Order: sequence, then C-alpha cells, then structure tokens
Amino acid sequence: MEQDIIINYTEKDNQAEEGKNGWVTDLARFLDIMLTQVLGKKPNIILKSEGSSLSVAELKNTGILISILSPYFINSGQCLEAIEEFSKSSNFDSAKRLFKVLKTDVAYEDQPSQLKDGLAYELFDLDYDSGDSVIFDDYFGPAAENVYWMKMVDLAYDVHESLLLLQEAEKQEGVKPLYKRETIFLAETGQDLNVQRNVIRRELQRHGFRVLPDHMLPRDVESAEKVITEELNESIMSVHLIGNSYGDIPAGGDRSIVDMENKLAAQKVHDNPSDRKLQRLIWINPQQESSNDQQKTFIENIQRDLSTLEAAEIFQIPLEDFKNTLREELFDKNAGKDNLEKAINIDDNKLNVYLIYDKVDEEEAIIISKELIKAGINVIRTEFDQNVLALRKLHNEKLKLLDVGIIFKGKVNDNWVRMKLLDLLKAPGLGRRKPILGKAVIGGIGVEMHKEDYVDFDVEVLSMDKKEALSVNLDKFIKGLNKSI
Repeated sequence: MEQDIIINYTEKDNQAEEGKNGWVTDLARFLDIMLTQVLGKKPNIILKSEGSSLSVAELKNTGILISILSPYFINSGQCLEAIEEFSKSSNFDSAKRLFKVLKTDVAYEDQPSQLKDGLAYELFDLDYDSGDSVIFDDYFGPAAENVYWMKMVDLAYDVHESLLLLQEAEKQEGVKPLYKRETIFLAETGQDLNVQRNVIRRELQRHGFRVLPDHMLPRDVESAEKVITEELNESIMSVHLIGNSYGDIPAGGDRSIVDMENKLAAQKVHDNPSDRKLQRLIWINPQQESSNDQQKTFIENIQRDLSTLEAAEIFQIPLEDFKNTLREELFDKNAGKDNLEKAINIDDNKLNVYLIYDKVDEEEAIIISKELIKAGINVIRTEFDQNVLALRKLHNEKLKLLDVGIIFKGKVNDNWVRMKLLDLLKAPGLGRRKPILGKAVIGGIGVEMHKEDYVDFDVEVLSMDKKEALSVNLDKFIKGLNKSI
C-alpha cells in the first residue's frame, strides 16, 4: 500500500481560527503521534477533503479510510463517493478498513450504509440541557481528557490492529496461515463501564488476541442474536462486565444486549456439554447502590439461575483485581502450578475435606474443622493471608484435589453460599480426575437452614443449631459417602 491512511473530510469541518490548526488537522497530528508509538514507525497519513482530487487508484493503494462524520459530511457527495469507491476497490474485508469518527452527533440512520456497522469514535461531548454536541477545542481540559483522548487512544489501537491484519493478509494471500490468533469475546457493557471495557480490549489486543465484537452490533434483536452466536463460536473465552447500568435493549427485544450476550454464552455451553471450548468470566460490580431495580434483578438472576452460569466463574471483587485475574488466566495460566499442589496438605490415606468459609466466620468454622479432624479426616482449610490472584489459584487447585466440599454459612449471605456451590459444580472442568464424593452446607449458630433453598445443587444441609450434636450430624454425613473411612 502506498499510503497507510486517508482521512476523508469536508473543508468546513477543518476551518481554523486565526493562529490555530483546523480540527481535522489536529486529529491527524495526534493520530500520527499515537500510531508512531504503537507501530514503531511513522505512518503515512494523507488528508483529503471534498475539494481535493482523489482517484480510484489512490483508494486501491490505501490501507485505511477514516471518515470524519458531521452534518456537512452527510451532505457532501464527494465524501460519500470516496467511501463508495473505497468499498468497491478493497481487495480485503473493507469493514475492517473503514473507520468513522464523529466530530458531532450524527444519527445512526443518517450515516452512510458502509459505516453503520463500524465502531463509532465519538470525539465530542453532549450538553445534556440542550442536547447539542460540544466540539472540543481545548484538547487538554478535564472534559477532553475523559472523552477525546480515551477515544483517540481507542482509534489508534484499532487502526493499528487493522493495519497489522492487512499486512498479514497481503503476506498470506494464496498461502494457508500457519497460526491463527485466539479470539476473546468481550461482551458489551452499560455506559458506566465503556471506558474500562476499552482499556481491557486494548490490553488483550496488545497481547495478540483478536477481540470480538469489533463492530457495532445490529440494532434488532434477531440479527444481534445471530451475530453474537457466530462470534461466540469463534471464541475461546467470553468476558462479561456487569456494572450499574442495564444497557441498551435492541428493537424487538425484552432484555439488554448485556443480558442477551450472557444468556447466549451460557446457552452455547449448555447446548454443547462435551465441547468445553468456551470459558466464561463474569465480573459484577460489588458496589450496586446506584443500580436501578431492573439491574439489581438482572444481577440476582445471574447469581441464582444455574442455566446462566454453566462453565462460568463469577467475581464480585474490585475491578482492578478482576483485571489481574484475567491477566493471570490468559497470560500466566500455568505459573507456579507445581508449587501450588505441594502447598496443599493432601493425605492420600484419608478423606480430604475442603472446608470453605469467609474470614468473618473463621471462629465458628474452626469448631467444624476440629470435629472433622477428631473423626480422622484431613481438613483443607480456607486461606486468607495472600493476594487475590494467589488465593484464587489456591482455591481452584483445592477444588481439583478435594474428596468432599463443605461450605460454612455464618454471617455471609445466600449469594456468597451459592457462588461457592457453583465453584463446586464447575470443579470437573478444572481437571479433576475423580468425582466429588459429597457436598454439604453447614449453617452457623442462629442461622436458619432450609434444604429447599439448595435443591438445585444436590447438597446436604446441616446446622450447628440442631439438638443433635454437630459431631453426630457430621458423622452421619461422612458415613453416607461412597468411601470407607
């Protein structure tokens, strides 16, 4: 390609005040600086307004076409014709090579058809009182930092990604590729998590992953479901960030895109139980005070509905801790694995019971631990004195090695207990070599326990409050297992 990028715009969108650059000129300058950093070389960026000559031959020899959308652009025949010609002349997937930057708000239905499905880089702010677009001319003010620069970084990384794909396609034309990049499905989020989602997306791309969706999803529910399902089928992992905003509901649907993507990911695993290709990580914001009733109901359903949690891990921890977990899962999956197994006190001559409890319930849990030890059982206790990543690794390793899992419910709530029960359900997918012999939930002193609350989990429900001694209850449970002790 003779030029990496052509920026397609109208002269009116680049009119400059005295002593200042035009808006498009500044954008091209900033993009040049950012791309030089990520590409490791200076890109060849050409600016072409509707008054400039732009031949079909030039378009054929251009990698990326970036169009600056505005009301002026939509009414410019020459600018629209450039998009049309570029789409016709592209040898490779033009959808990955067409970018739209919105200088001001342009309604979806007014955008050129070739650009509608592309990601929108909205480099403006909105005045919520008037509804008008606010164009940035102070690039270094606080508002620009939160909107303009974050979107510019996104644009730079996505253009970089497309240029790399284009280079690979040119090299491999007619040649079967030896290596295919792994794909991560990074689900859409509500407005409150857009920035954080983009940060995660960029990091995944930097580590060589292909990230989907890499375009705007269709606005009607039927088409959106079809595209999401296809992209989940290409992915090895789906990552879902659940914040305080429920998200947009597509036309003809009754649930948001965020909700729908989680449901379809679960359905893929459920419909193909022998194919465990798709791993699922779900992060739920632990601070839900500002969520509306609809969002709170959605989160409660995630935590309670077993059908939406197949092959999934739920994290209700600070987002930075979740990001570290995601890094560990993708980049350092086997680090320290041998040392972990040695750190867990497994006794091959005894029944190994993993006693799972929260720090707030440690005092009562120790009573249960002592009763189990008196009965000749090896107790694998919960640990707390390490960082989140190390504790998660230990927890998953214990799930692989245990014979029996016992969850203690004292001051913790039902959702915490259900999440731990789900951990026991997912244990076979962690590489267990033998079935779990038994599972139980034990209620602490003063805690009412009802077996019907856990009917979905095939678990024994015991209590420290019953008239029979705790040791008798435990003895009955242990002796009912399919293992001699």
